[in-house]
This record gives sequence, structure tokens and C-alpha cells, in this order.
Amino acid sequence: MNFVWDSCRGNETIIRKMILGNIEDIKELLKIYGKSELRKIFLRNSHRFHGRDKSYWQLILGVSDEQINLESKGSFRKDTGTRYFP
Repeated sequence: MNFVWDSCRGNETIIRKMILGNIEDIKELLKIYGKSELRKIFLRNSHRFHGRDKSYWQLILGVSDEQINLESKGSFRKDTGTRYFP
């Protein structure tokens, strides 16, 4: 499946694979990035995961609700930036 439909790369593609990917995509992500890197990406972008997707990744990565709440209380300005649209 193509996850790069608007020239975005990096974490955006990883997040799309986490949310929209099948089991093979998830195996590939875990193999390439490992749980610790995916955990960081998940915590920084937990607002983009909803329902089953959020619960699934919480279980797979061993993330508690408390960790998500702690991360969400941090400053959003440190991680935000403008996106480049060619």
C-alpha cells in the first residue's frame, strides 16, 4: 500500500502505516524502528490515534494512559512546525 500520497516523508509516513497499515506493515515497522522509537512517535502523536487503533498501539508498545496524559500536558509548541506543500 502506498502511504506517501502528498510528498510527506518521515514520521508522517510512519504514523500513516501505524493507523492504516496491515499486519505486514506493522511487522516491518517493528523490525525497522523497534518498540522504543515507535513508542516515542506514538506518544508525540497520540491525538491522531482513536478507538481501536489507540488501544492496539498502547498494548503493543506498553504505553499506559498515564504516560499519554503526561505527554499531552507538555507544550505543543516544541513539536509543531509548518508543513511544506510542494
